[in-house]
Amino acid sequence: MITSVGFVLSLISLFYLQFTPTSCQNFFNTHASMGGHYFAYKWPNGSNIVWYPERNNTPHSGGAIDCFGIGKTAATGLEWFFRNNNSNSLDVRFFLSSRRNPRRMQVLVGPQFGLEWTDFSIQRKTVIIVHGFLSHGHEDWIHRMEEAFHRWGNVNVIVVDWSAHGNTWNYYKAAVNARIVGQEISKFLSHIVNATREQSVPEASWAPIHMVGHSLGAHICGITADYFKNYSTPWEIKRITGLDPAQPCFRVNDLSLNKRHAPLVDVIHTNGKLFSSIGLGLPDPIGHMDFYPNGGKRQPACINIETSAFDYLGIPKSAVEQAICSHGFSHAYFIQSISSAASGGCHFCGHSWDLTCRHAQQIINGTSSLPGNCVEMGLNAENFSLRGSFFVMTSNTTPFCDVSSRDRTQIARRISEDFAGQCQD
Repeated sequence: MITSVGFVLSLISLFYLQFTPTSCQNFFNTHASMGGHYFAYKWPNGSNIVWYPERNNTPHSGGAIDCFGIGKTAATGLEWFFRNNNSNSLDVRFFLSSRRNPRRMQVLVGPQFGLEWTDFSIQRKTVIIVHGFLSHGHEDWIHRMEEAFHRWGNVNVIVVDWSAHGNTWNYYKAAVNARIVGQEISKFLSHIVNATREQSVPEASWAPIHMVGHSLGAHICGITADYFKNYSTPWEIKRITGLDPAQPCFRVNDLSLNKRHAPLVDVIHTNGKLFSSIGLGLPDPIGHMDFYPNGGKRQPACINIETSAFDYLGIPKSAVEQAICSHGFSHAYFIQSISSAASGGCHFCGHSWDLTCRHAQQIINGTSSLPGNCVEMGLNAENFSLRGSFFVMTSNTTPFCDVSSRDRTQIARRISEDFAGQCQD
C-alpha cells in the first residue's frame, strides 16, 4: 500500500496551489528574445532565474506537466527546472519472472544487458507492471499480482521499479520524472527486441505486451507506449490497464493515459473525484473501456475508518484515508479478476452506464440491464467488444466479485451520498 502519511503531505501543496493559479502565474514571466524565447522566473524574494532552453531539453511532444494552471510555456520551464540531470535519472530497475522461474531476476539496461539467466521468451505474452507514486517494485500487491498472473497463464512478467524517481515527497517532481521512466522502459524493451533478433526468432511468433499501471504508473504506461512506437519493431503494446490513474497534474494533460496509446486501454476508476474533494484518481472516462466500481468514487471496504481531523489542514482525516484506501482498491479488484480467471471463480459484471446517479440506481435495482448482459471488469475485459463506461457492483469482503442483495442495498445508499443532489427524479 501507499505510505499514507508521506502521500498526503506531498499532495498538500498541490491541493492548496490549485486554488491560487494567479499567484503561481506571477512567479513566471515569459519573455521573447532574439529569434527565440527565454524564461525568467521571479521568486518572492525578488531574484530571477533565467533559462535559455536548448533543443535537447525540449520535452516530449506529448506536452508539459502543468499542475498549477500556469500555462504550457511556463510549465515547460518549470518541468526543466525539476528534471533530474544526474546519473540517478537512469535508475529504473527491471525484474523478470515466469511460471517456470517465478523467482525474480534483475536485468540491467546498457552494456550489461542480457537475458541468458532468465526464462524470458518473446513468444509468450509479456505483462509489465508499473507502480505509482511513493511506492516500489516490491510492494505486497505487486507480488500478489505477479503470482496471480503466473497461476493464470504461461506469461513473462516484468516488474518496473522506478522508486528512485517516485520516492520523493515532491509529487510534482515525480510527475515530471514519469517521462524519464517511460523513456527508460521503452529503451529496455528495445534491448529485448535486439536480443531476440540476434537469436533469429520469427517475428510472426512474437506475442503481445500488456502493461498494467497503478496511479502515476498508469500514465507512465501511456508515455512508454508513445516512445516505444518510435522503434521499428513488430513487438507491440496491445493493451494498457490503468488502475485508478492519478489525477493531480494529469486531468487536463496530453501526457495522460488515453485511447491512442494502445489498441485496448481499459481503466478501473476507484477514487475518481475532483482533487478538491479529496479524490486521487481521474474521474473522467479516458479509455476504450472505463469501469466504475460502485460509482468509482469510494469503495465499500474503505468506508468505515475511524474519524478524526488534521487540525492544521482542516481536512477530515477519514476523508483522506478513505481516498488512499479507495485509490489502492483498483489493484485489489484487478488481482481478484486474475485469480478468478485462473480458478474459475466469480467475475466482476459491468453494465453500460451514462455516469448519472439515476442510471446507477436503475442498474443496482436491476431495471436497466438484462440478466447476464454484462462486460467483465479486469483481466477478461479484452474478451468483450463493447466499448464505453460501465458501472460495476462489488462486495466489501473477498471475493469482491460475489455481490449479495445486502451489498446492493448498501451500494444504492452510498451512491445517493456520493451523488448528493443529483439523484432526484
